[in-house]
Amino acid sequence: FSNSDNPAADSPSLLARTLTFFHLPAANFWLLLCPDTLSFDWSMDALPLIRSLADWRNVHTLLFYLGLLLLVWFGLWMHSATRTKETNGKSHHYINGRNGNSNGHSYHEHTNHSHTDTNNIFTQNGTSNLSENRTSLPTTENVVAFSLGLLAFPFLPATNLFFYVGFVIAERVLYIPSMGFCLLVAVGLRSLCVRLRRRSCRRVLLLCSGAVLLLFGMKTVVRNQDWQNEEMLYKSGIYVNPAKAWGNLGNVLKSQGKMDEAEQAYRNALYYRSNMADMLYNLGLLLQESNKFSEALHYYKLAIGSRPTLASAYLNTGIILMNQGRLDEAKRTFLTCADIPDENLKDPHAHKSSVTSCLYNLGKLLH
Repeated sequence: FSNSDNPAADSPSLLARTLTFFHLPAANFWLLLCPDTLSFDWSMDALPLIRSLADWRNVHTLLFYLGLLLLVWFGLWMHSATRTKETNGKSHHYINGRNGNSNGHSYHEHTNHSHTDTNNIFTQNGTSNLSENRTSLPTTENVVAFSLGLLAFPFLPATNLFFYVGFVIAERVLYIPSMGFCLLVAVGLRSLCVRLRRRSCRRVLLLCSGAVLLLFGMKTVVRNQDWQNEEMLYKSGIYVNPAKAWGNLGNVLKSQGKMDEAEQAYRNALYYRSNMADMLYNLGLLLQESNKFSEALHYYKLAIGSRPTLASAYLNTGIILMNQGRLDEAKRTFLTCADIPDENLKDPHAHKSSVTSCLYNLGKLLH
């Protein structure tokens, strides 16, 4: 992948890499918690690097990891409390003597079967008290542990912890972790509902939960409209990643024959990121097809300056120079293209095809 796909991985600053990589899980968690801003692509400068400790996003990072530690502690505490409760609840029959038969005597707790005491157990101040006889709800510590595992382990490869990945944020890697997140939300709502004594408070909780589900459902419907076609999808990503979105939108508009709109889209992309070799080449190609050869030649040279191994830019530059009668310049361009090393290339197949075409045109030129 290119450096622009994951800028933090290419940053020379250890502090910037560390702060940014620590922040990425918090940013992904925020997408699960509040998916108000979504995008098909989060590369380039969609998430700016955190270069100093004074960046306010470090507060989000700190709160995220504190919350995660509290959640883990809560899960362990629940597990410990449940085991203690089960251990203490095993013995209701007290035996006097080792192994229950010393002198053959045993002691049983006295049970009062009087009608008055029974009424005191079941009725107090006119309120039913069945807490001792009510079946307790199943424990959730195993669900919490499973949810944390489902949330964390599938996400680990995307954290840049073991190796660098070719993206900053990718919503697709949150598909499986989102299941663990939903389970945690359900466990939290259940725990809160059990602790609320007043029925009115429980109703408010249910209403709020229903409202959140309704809002998220509406968000899903709206977001699905963006995925109807490529043009709408790329337009929806302009807010998050304008350079990449405008560039892809230009390709779509060009395929639709909307040359003027495509040219403007390419120029918009270059306004946000002027050193994108692919975008410079695409704009040059569009201008060449529109018979604007001098301007096309300018953008091809800019593309070569941005990526000296872009063989297709050399090829088209040589063709324009040859058609303009600048044969010596065309010859040097084709020879330079032929000498490009075929290592660490973004698209080796396209590179070989362009080099072959350069050699063919060089042969025609020398013939």
